[in-house]
Amino acid sequence: MTLDEHEFGAYTKLVPSFRGRKVGVIGDLVADSYVYGVPARLSREAPVVILRHEREEFFPGGAANTVSNLLALGAEVCVFALVGDDAQGTKLLELLGSMGADVSSVIRSSAWRTIAKSRILAGDYHTKKQQVLRIDQEPGRAPSPEERRQVEQRMREASSFVDAWVVSDYGYHLATGPSTIEIVRKEGARGKVVVADSRYRVRDFQGFTLVTPNEMELFSAYGIEHIPVEGASDSLVLETGRRLLEELGSSSAVLVTRGNRGMMLFEHGCEPKPIPISGTQDIVDVSGAGDTVVSAMTLSLASRTSLLSAARLSNIAAGVKVMKRGTVPVSSVELLSAAGKLTQVSGPGRN
Repeated sequence: MTLDEHEFGAYTKLVPSFRGRKVGVIGDLVADSYVYGVPARLSREAPVVILRHEREEFFPGGAANTVSNLLALGAEVCVFALVGDDAQGTKLLELLGSMGADVSSVIRSSAWRTIAKSRILAGDYHTKKQQVLRIDQEPGRAPSPEERRQVEQRMREASSFVDAWVVSDYGYHLATGPSTIEIVRKEGARGKVVVADSRYRVRDFQGFTLVTPNEMELFSAYGIEHIPVEGASDSLVLETGRRLLEELGSSSAVLVTRGNRGMMLFEHGCEPKPIPISGTQDIVDVSGAGDTVVSAMTLSLASRTSLLSAARLSNIAAGVKVMKRGTVPVSSVELLSAAGKLTQVSGPGRN
């Protein structure tokens, strides 16, 4: 992927305009931790390797990573979510608060367990660590009607000052209740940008500005399971993407992320537009790349750029993210720097 001077110039004006945009994020907050260890010896208790603890890192994951990316790009973010009255919930809210997010609308429930994912990585001191195990902590139930009512009430109260909304659904049922979706849909009908990023429910967001599935989320929504090892064909992506676009309605667009094959943008009245990968295919970690895309798309659209321009910028942001380990954000400085490196300069003596 390359940019011309005009496109890069437009981005140098667009990205600074993200600062101060007020975005509401409703979704599943996840506490992500990475525990690093060095193989030491075999255990006498079981046929397993003992790892000598080296260090541990903690990141905001799930919807919290979307919040992190929005903040890094300059937005003001109000979070609407549910966490447990536990150590993981406390740590997650403290971290988001320290980053500048407004977490006053997050509900703490003693009957809810904060979603947490712990990844164990092993390797020698001077080698790349590999993930050997992941331990998930989950609530084990959907939010109660009262928990949902409290979150929705705070969303309604915030509607007067929020410029754009993101639904960040990781399958824990908070963001996909009919009344929750309807609150955001009504915000879209008032002219606000509303974006949905949903792992399992991409067909439920009729009337949203944009829905952003990856290939597998798109195919799973239509029961398509047998995908070749080398990946889905362009024709299958085109067929299924058009199907979702029509189902979502005339006011919606679909952006399908395709890993190392870039993206495909679907708009009503336009031919689907492929967007090639930005940067190298030597990817370090794809974790959280979808959240990076959603954040850049939301702020670009809220700043009134076109869908294609927003998609190309978010593609650059994703290219920066996948070179970082963990669910870490992409800043506005990193985004413009990466865009500058993709710019082809024309003129005498230039190629």
